[in-house]
Amino acid sequence: MFLHERFWETAQQLPEAEAFSFGAVSWTYGASAARVERLAAGLAARLPRGARVALNLYKSIDAIVLMLACLRAGLTYVPIDPTSPLARRRFIVRDSTARVLVLDQRTLLDWAHETDLLETLDLIVAPAELRPAAGSDRLLSVDLLAEAAPAALDARAAAQADDLAAILYTSGSTGEPKGVMITQRNAAAFVDWGSAYFDLHPGDRVAVHAPLHFDLPVLDIYVSLACGATVCPIDEKTVLFPEALLRFLRTQRITVLYAVPSALTALINRSSIAKAGLPDLRLLLYAGEEFHPAPLARLMRLLPRTRVFNLYGPIETNVVTACAVGLEHLQQQHIPIGQPIANTRLFLANANGELVEAPGEEGEIVISGPSVSPGYLNQPDLTASARLWLVADGRRWECYRTGDFAHWDAQGTLHFLGRRDALIKTRGFRVDLGDVESTLMMHPAIAEVGVIAAPHAEYTNLLYACVVPKPGSVIETAALFAWCREQLPAYMVPSEIQIREQLPKTSTGKIARRELATQFRTPMPFEKPG
Repeated sequence: MFLHERFWETAQQLPEAEAFSFGAVSWTYGASAARVERLAAGLAARLPRGARVALNLYKSIDAIVLMLACLRAGLTYVPIDPTSPLARRRFIVRDSTARVLVLDQRTLLDWAHETDLLETLDLIVAPAELRPAAGSDRLLSVDLLAEAAPAALDARAAAQADDLAAILYTSGSTGEPKGVMITQRNAAAFVDWGSAYFDLHPGDRVAVHAPLHFDLPVLDIYVSLACGATVCPIDEKTVLFPEALLRFLRTQRITVLYAVPSALTALINRSSIAKAGLPDLRLLLYAGEEFHPAPLARLMRLLPRTRVFNLYGPIETNVVTACAVGLEHLQQQHIPIGQPIANTRLFLANANGELVEAPGEEGEIVISGPSVSPGYLNQPDLTASARLWLVADGRRWECYRTGDFAHWDAQGTLHFLGRRDALIKTRGFRVDLGDVESTLMMHPAIAEVGVIAAPHAEYTNLLYACVVPKPGSVIETAALFAWCREQLPAYMVPSEIQIREQLPKTSTGKIARRELATQFRTPMPFEKPG
């Protein structure tokens, strides 16, 4: 059963149950399903099966309903970060070959003058008129889109397991984002596991903390809707302020929260959670980066009745391991990432692509199973480089190479060791340092760039950049920061930029990144000196 089918089944069984709550607005499952059907019919009447729909939307009930409508109509949705630079959003629309762009009242203003790109689209769905050169028959409001007759939808062929459900864009080493293809099979496998593993049920109120272009909301939205829970999106401003987030969680009586550790650490350090608590929260899930034991222990002391789970998995596979965090784990230097989830085979491989099985022996995490993405859109070479054929249990397994390293312990629990490439996590987002460097190198006055990541107690890592100006060029740090904010999402802008005459080099002429890193690295507050 696929994502929209699970939602539809719940709506038939619990039509009066609350499906969505956002601000003062509440929708039942029955009303939401009717809205999905009308929007799906409107899309199906105008687009062929398999077409891609770019959703440049802030969180709202309609944004999620449009995701469901795309799936119901046999289309692929492409969520785009509404806070990212417009150049990055333009690239995603073009790279995904989206035929529809959906905007809300806030993103509408960003696209008002993008006439050339808008003219290439079959349909623009917006709350107000964009006035592009294209004819008005290609401009619709969401409400007008929902007025189509259902005939086109009724004629649609049933969804297939290999249909693309979504394309999620993440940081790429070339300076341009890469599109991770997510099929119906991929998403369904994860939702099947999440629905069985976590005891979500009607009456649960599940926060949607992460942005919609991230992979965490797959659990928040689709597992919740499959189980009859209420989906409660958190608006983007509230997410930024820990005290406001705490107030939301309390007033909305949130029972399930899935977030990145940096957001939870901020909640500990910069809100009144120690006084107010979260009495309704029974399930806390985290993923995206490491949660260090000291702050996690503090949070768990503040939430004594809340079960906590550490989930691990890259966007190319979604979650593949889970660990129910207990008091014994808080005594260790790092929280384990746990055991593989159902229907997933997880192996460790050495540098020769051979199986690593001995407890304590380090290997790269490689994954096989139905949740593994078919690859990167329009990038067959990159897709091939992320694949490994591994021999285990008397057969060959096609696996996804994560670039993450770990080891098994004697009890069969997996312990994360870190990455061995330029991909890092900061504030819960995966960032390719080469992406940041490539963008900085586009600045006309920069000759050389080195970007490194240094550990940080709250954000996992912070980015630091060292730049060398071109001869005769003068660069002001403040101006360079402003330029970065125009080119990069906020989480990819370096925390510090140093302007230098030269960068340290290795004997082979490469940038000595380890030497750079030692100049920025500061100890964690909970680390022992020496």
